[in-house]
Amino acid sequence: MGDKVKCENPVKHRDHMCKLKKDGRVEELEKYQKDPIVFCNKCRMQANDPCVLCNPRAIKGGRG
Repeated sequence: MGDKVKCENPVKHRDHMCKLKKDGRVEELEKYQKDPIVFCNKCRMQANDPCVLCNPRAIKGGRG
């Protein structure tokens, strides 16, 4: 799933949702999952802030 898609901001990868999930940082993860507006083209996670995803894309039909 998305193996060839790279992180667009590797310097900040430690704060991306996939890394938060891997590290078990559930409270931080849940904070970004409320009212999602974007999804990651790599891991398919949804977030309310594009800065916390490796490869953010707008959710079609989303707010805004």
